[in-house]
Amino acid sequence: MFRLSNRGYLAVFATLALIVAGCGKKDAASPLTDTEGLLRYVPADTPYFFGALEPSPDEVIDKFEPMLEDVMEAYGDVLDAMADSIENDTDADIESEEEREIVLALLRGMRPLMSPDSYEDAGFTRDSVAVIYGNGMLPVVRVTVADSKALDAWLSEVEAEAGQELAVGTVQGKSYRYIDAETVRVVIASFDNQFIFTAMPSSYSDDQLAELLGLSLPAKNLADTGILQEIADEYEYLSQFIGFVDVAGLADTFIDGPSGLDVGLLELMEYDSSAIDDVCKAELRGLAAVMPRIVTGYESISAERIDSSMVMEIREDLALGLSAIPAAVPGVGQEFDGMFSFGMGANLLAAREFYAARIEAMEKEPFNCELLADLQDSVAAGREALSKPVPPIVYGFKGFLAVVNDIEGFDPATRTPPESVDGSLLVSMQNAAGLLAFGQMMSPELYEMDIQPDGKPRLLESSALQQAGVDKAWLAMTDDVLAISLADDGDSQLPEMIAADGASP
Repeated sequence: MFRLSNRGYLAVFATLALIVAGCGKKDAASPLTDTEGLLRYVPADTPYFFGALEPSPDEVIDKFEPMLEDVMEAYGDVLDAMADSIENDTDADIESEEEREIVLALLRGMRPLMSPDSYEDAGFTRDSVAVIYGNGMLPVVRVTVADSKALDAWLSEVEAEAGQELAVGTVQGKSYRYIDAETVRVVIASFDNQFIFTAMPSSYSDDQLAELLGLSLPAKNLADTGILQEIADEYEYLSQFIGFVDVAGLADTFIDGPSGLDVGLLELMEYDSSAIDDVCKAELRGLAAVMPRIVTGYESISAERIDSSMVMEIREDLALGLSAIPAAVPGVGQEFDGMFSFGMGANLLAAREFYAARIEAMEKEPFNCELLADLQDSVAAGREALSKPVPPIVYGFKGFLAVVNDIEGFDPATRTPPESVDGSLLVSMQNAAGLLAFGQMMSPELYEMDIQPDGKPRLLESSALQQAGVDKAWLAMTDDVLAISLADDGDSQLPEMIAADGASP
């Protein structure tokens, strides 16, 4: 059977859709509550949704457009890799040789069209917007285009490049292309000035397909609920990108049984919710309630920066326990010159206490559901792990900050590791001198250095580093920070990192 998830086609189309649709100019409409836009196709009870409902500002697109050709070329490389994987893997999840040839032809056919000009010819413009959502659990990608005829001509060009025409069906007078792969039908449609991509069990009726394609609109849509506006208001998200996953809703589908289009899907999966007893249903609902929803979105977007976040909404008592774990680390959350910077902060002792509290709770109120037996059995192993001694230096660790100025020789496509990295690393901990002493036990050169907790960089001359191709290294220390830099200007970068404020954890 051809398994769509294993081949990743939906992910590629979805990502391309959001990239194209996220690039455009502002519209005066209110997209988060617009019942006449793309949201009218999204069922109110959709378990997941991601949307670029408003084009990005012109100044943002003006800055990204020069790089779009490289982005398209990178996606072309992705298509090549997918095709090579199918062509070279005789045990792939494609059982029919005919099916294999169709998929390969389409991937090869799309490759020459991976260019900005090609997508403009297909009708994707700066005004295009896009959504990815679930009609039940079935995924649907929907992108607006300037002209359905141009898009249809573009799809025909893909077929011509591939030397392979897709099968064509009709539903409610609308034509669509499709690939049948055993029990799954992949559908590609272009009508009503939209590009639509979805997958469904091939046994679905025309009425079910019409519902999936939006020819039959849901009785209540996502815009009617106001959910997106509520998320945007609470997290200050913009309509250029906003989304959520309803974890509790997805769990209910499996716990209480499917409805709507999910009925045929779970039948295809040979899943029977009636096999779950009441004890398991209650405990599974309790687990889903631990993190009932995940939300994500853009908080700001401009030619200078894009701020985004993902929030896992969790049960209040757990959130309170987790709130003690983050720790502020100098420089984390601040901007530095160079390619990129990243870091994290954590109070490991607080994390241990949180974990111990969870173990204790599961000992007092164990799970009785057989489906959760492995989870409950892990309690004994967790209690044993907690009983083992941990060196104090571990609990003294608070986090790190890494600033990367330059990378040379790195090629992800060929899995070539970097030839050199120019950057700096800061480690935050309660007893930085203890960490230094540990390092001095391993390195005579380091032992001979007179490093004081004054934050001043000192040049580290090490034969081991020189053999590894490192020309120069700087070290600096305070009472709670130990930092090393391999940058030529490390003597100036380290003081900047050490003195930087840490973001509020």
